Amino acid sequence: MGDSIVLTPALRAAKRSLPGAKVTILLFHRRKYINVNEPVTPYIEKSKFEGTAEVFRGNPDVDELLELDRKSMRSLKGIARLKAEWKCVKYLRAQKFDAAISTFPQNRFILWSFFAGIKRRIGEQDQPFNYLLTDKPAIKRSDSGVLNYFCGLLKPLGITSQDSKTRYQIPQGNLQTAAKLISDLKFDKEKKLLIIHPGASDKDRQIPPEKLAGVLLQMEKNRSCNLLLTYSEYDEEYVNAFRKIYTGYINYIQTVTIGQLAAIFKQGDAALVHNSGPRHLAAAVGVKTVGLLEKYDDIMWKIYENEDFHAIVQSAVDCSACSAGKCRGVIPQGAVYGAKCMHDISAEAIYSSIERIINNP
Repeated sequence: MGDSIVLTPALRAAKRSLPGAKVTILLFHRRKYINVNEPVTPYIEKSKFEGTAEVFRGNPDVDELLELDRKSMRSLKGIARLKAEWKCVKYLRAQKFDAAISTFPQNRFILWSFFAGIKRRIGEQDQPFNYLLTDKPAIKRSDSGVLNYFCGLLKPLGITSQDSKTRYQIPQGNLQTAAKLISDLKFDKEKKLLIIHPGASDKDRQIPPEKLAGVLLQMEKNRSCNLLLTYSEYDEEYVNAFRKIYTGYINYIQTVTIGQLAAIFKQGDAALVHNSGPRHLAAAVGVKTVGLLEKYDDIMWKIYENEDFHAIVQSAVDCSACSAGKCRGVIPQGAVYGAKCMHDISAEAIYSSIERIINNP
């Protein structure tokens, strides 16, 4: 979800610079949606705008959205795998694309676009099969952040991005439902609303539940703001661990879709998030964020320049488990969540960052 949201400024630049061009997105899913009643197929298919694909629903800069379940493709072996991949190549060839941009180093997509006969094939220089690319910008995600990286991949087509604002269009029905949900919770209207989302793609990126509990208990003690924790089915394990520890009062809302989560974020004054999709979703709908990041996870993801609107909190001490610029995500022995550097983040630093951001006019 996060990568897809961060891609939106590049998509907007492409549409503005190439009037009349058709823009197609091909999503490679690492894992399929949680609730799927029909079998997945290892072929390219048109999107139903579920799961991550929902990010692009209603986006005026995307004309077509295609999907491929990479896990299903990898489950095939031998001839069956080759046949499935060749079917994907034939599908791409039939679309007669003029250019293909690999937004991350992706061997399979480079091979497919080559065999599909796409004339312009663009991807970063430092990757396998780069000799099959026609344009190879010498850029990396770690140079200046993922947002600038995506926009930089467009330069061979003469496209430059003038607007770095990420965006997500919240469905109107979700906005109305979220407003009623928040109203029914009967928060103190004199106080700001902090929305906490504990989700992350990996456990090493999540702060230990006991540290989060300590920060929120301090906030409740000081009566500084209303607290709402929202989560999805992916996050139930973490939330259950947090519930066992947290002794204060906090409201919980479980969401199913990206639109629901975005609409709830929109009701808040700030969001406390990990380096994750929800962090980028909150920013895309115009909500202030306090992001908890691993010690050496900041080069690619310090992409929001307004420090009065988006704060980043990291450990202030060197990490003995990793080397500078290379985060290994080592979770301490006996712990379930949080790399060592996430354990080292100061609770006071989190608390003060929340106070600064949420009260900034």
